[in-house]
Amino acid sequence: MTDFPATADTLITNARILTMDDRFTEIANGALAISGGRIAALGPVAEAAGTVAAEVLDAKGGLLLPGFVNTHCHAAMVLFRGLADDRPLDGFLKTVWAAEAAHVTPGTVRAGATLGLAEMALGGVTHVVDMYFHPDATIEAARKVGIGLTSGPVFIGFDGIDHLPWQERLCFAEAFVARHRGTDGVELMLMPHSAYTLDAGKLREVAVMSDRLALPIHVHAAEAPSEIRLVAEQHGTTPARILDRCGILRPGTLLAHAVHLDDAEIALLAERGSTIAHCPLSNAKLASGMARLKDLRSAGVTVSLGTDGASSGNDLDMFKTMRQAAYLAILATGEPDVLPAREIVAMATRGGAAAAGLAGSKGILAPGMDADLMLIDLSAPHLIPAYDPYSTLVYAAGREDVRDVFARGRRIVAGGRLTAEIGDDISDVRAVAARILRERGQGEARV
Repeated sequence: MTDFPATADTLITNARILTMDDRFTEIANGALAISGGRIAALGPVAEAAGTVAAEVLDAKGGLLLPGFVNTHCHAAMVLFRGLADDRPLDGFLKTVWAAEAAHVTPGTVRAGATLGLAEMALGGVTHVVDMYFHPDATIEAARKVGIGLTSGPVFIGFDGIDHLPWQERLCFAEAFVARHRGTDGVELMLMPHSAYTLDAGKLREVAVMSDRLALPIHVHAAEAPSEIRLVAEQHGTTPARILDRCGILRPGTLLAHAVHLDDAEIALLAERGSTIAHCPLSNAKLASGMARLKDLRSAGVTVSLGTDGASSGNDLDMFKTMRQAAYLAILATGEPDVLPAREIVAMATRGGAAAAGLAGSKGILAPGMDADLMLIDLSAPHLIPAYDPYSTLVYAAGREDVRDVFARGRRIVAGGRLTAEIGDDISDVRAVAARILRERGQGEARV
């Protein structure tokens, strides 16, 4: 803790503060000051009595904690929410890829990403790792909503829906990184899609580029049985092993899903220092399987939480993601205490920041850290009583209980309402949905 400043941009008072530091420090009746987009001070509310702030927010006993870091998403895929339900990953991809080929443009990505990022902001997400085509459009959307974003060029072994042959894709990646390195609120990763859409040579090229540009890598890996079969046919081994052979597994690499790993692969991930974005909602809905959370964590692998895209999990709700992670871990092990609630909240906050390479600036509430935080209103009947705040967050709370959200000190949700205006984007997404319905012969159903 530090002394409160004489002046601040924002002062939040009368909050039960969950710092989410490694000691799970709590302040029963606390205050937090924000200046210049960062946390200036936090401590007992009495210590903030002398601080004069441009904005004072009375938390009224609510929970104040770091914003969620969603470590795997395809925000613009809200365009295809509910389009390919009730089928496994391979069938889902077949349907969605066809829709993407027909309807994805920079303009539709901008509208879809705005809607997706707005949904996340309203649910307490302050930073998201997003993998999708036309990433410049997603950056525009993030700037509009005010949410923090990790973005990057997507690498896929065929022309893709952005119609870039491989050499042009490499050139685009170089130019994209040059454009956005140092952009406020934007972090960069290279984003090869997977080992089943890239051959070994292309994976190695991405690894070389990662070294040269000093950027980490985000990649799908070991998500579903169908992927395991495809990679075995193409590479003669498993996704984790071919990624390692090609130089992709390394410190800073973030694997999405990582459901189907054997003991040796878990040990390999721990040795390489790679991290995991666990996506329990889409893994369950697509019958992909249950990740070995207990074994991964026991091995020392950093595990964070992701929603995946709204086309597969159908929403971008980190509260549901936390709850599903808990339930699946308990079901997989038969151990009700395998993943305590406060550890799940840590996975969604400081674990997400660590997995995304942002542990130095996000994920905990402490002086000097980015003011990425959310305030939870505890007055609703379903949150009373709240004996344990972590259990309340995981097993009872929902995104409807998020009252205020700050990202880098900017208030992006106020009183449960988004501060950005996204009406035009909603209209644009509805227009895309109407075109898709017409093509499918479903008439003018409400979208």
